Amino acid sequence: MKRKLPAILLIAAIVSTLVLTGCQAPNPASLSNDQVVQVVDNILKAISAGDFQSFTQDFSDSMASNFTEAQFISLAELLKKASGNYVSCADTSPEISNSQGYAVYRLTCKYELENVIVTVTFLEGGEKVEGLFFDSTNLRKVSQ
Repeated sequence: MKRKLPAILLIAAIVSTLVLTGCQAPNPASLSNDQVVQVVDNILKAISAGDFQSFTQDFSDSMASNFTEAQFISLAELLKKASGNYVSCADTSPEISNSQGYAVYRLTCKYELENVIVTVTFLEGGEKVEGLFFDSTNLRKVSQ
């Protein structure tokens, strides 16, 4: 019995540490939620307008140098075909989580044909876009 008590206390301490760590608020980028929504809105408007320069204006140097204009055109065509024209993200409050030093924001944005989940990543405490991902039912169908 004496040996079981310290083991139980150790397990309880580990479990409570994990629970408390999981309850901490995620570390954000240096932008407010409204600013994140505005960055995403600018990106989506630039895609709709076919404006590559505006599309990359909030990207980090690494992201901007690795995203070509040909990829931009392909992305714009895919979004238009699958989801229609961009409508708005204005009424959206982003969900935030963290992954390996990045603040990951997810927004549900309205397009003519469906809602599209836009995921944008920033370095924790950063202000430049480090990653961009789109997900929707129609995008998955068209991509297969």
